[in-house]
Amino acid sequence: MKNVLFAGISLVALLGAGTARAADLPSRMPTAPVAVSVPFSWTGFYIGGHTGVAVGKTTTSNTSPFGGFDAGVPVSYDADPVGIFGGGQLGYNWQSGMWVLGVEGDVGYLGMRDTVYPMPDNYLSVKYGWYGTITGRVGLAYDRLLTYVKGGAAVANITNAAGDYDGFVLDPSQFSEIKKTRWGWTVGTGFEFALSPAWSVKAEYLYMNFGKHRSANLAGDTFEHKNQVHTAKIGLNYRFGQYGSPVVARY
Repeated sequence: MKNVLFAGISLVALLGAGTARAADLPSRMPTAPVAVSVPFSWTGFYIGGHTGVAVGKTTTSNTSPFGGFDAGVPVSYDADPVGIFGGGQLGYNWQSGMWVLGVEGDVGYLGMRDTVYPMPDNYLSVKYGWYGTITGRVGLAYDRLLTYVKGGAAVANITNAAGDYDGFVLDPSQFSEIKKTRWGWTVGTGFEFALSPAWSVKAEYLYMNFGKHRSANLAGDTFEHKNQVHTAKIGLNYRFGQYGSPVVARY
């Protein structure tokens, strides 16, 4: 009987000691920290450069009194300058959800020119120098891919000339040239892809329209010049700001 009682007391003591040790253990075992990725954001200032192909279309018309060209009647001719251009851009994006709003300024050199000698013995030329745009952008972001449309103001240095040849000599009294900095409007579309949090590449189409401008020669003839430009370009941007880093979470 004593042996049985002693064995029962010993069992109770062992169970109590085990329960006490279990109570001293932590309720959850520690786990390794887990890195949670921050969603990519397009918000921030950026600067970059671009290059591409520019194609122009200039229509020059003899509006009055129709003697500026050999035909002596209302006549219109086209010049189609083409060139490789380049420049830089500066802008700012602000992202909310999938929507990205921004403002961007471009400046560069077009360098396009074209000279035509339509029959009979008429002369027409156009030349583009520096250019710039100020546009607003609206886009949709799919993580690191941004698609957008843009529109705003355009400005360029443009030289238009027209005249009439007498034989092989340009008649000074029939020659007209106007070189001005001209304002117009622009619209375009493109997409941009982020290679890293700071660097991105872009491809863009832009149309610029500089309206109608008139010039006159010494003989009193008036010409009207319509200038339009289409550009297709690629570019590289560097974005400034806090790009974010993985958030360390513990569970």
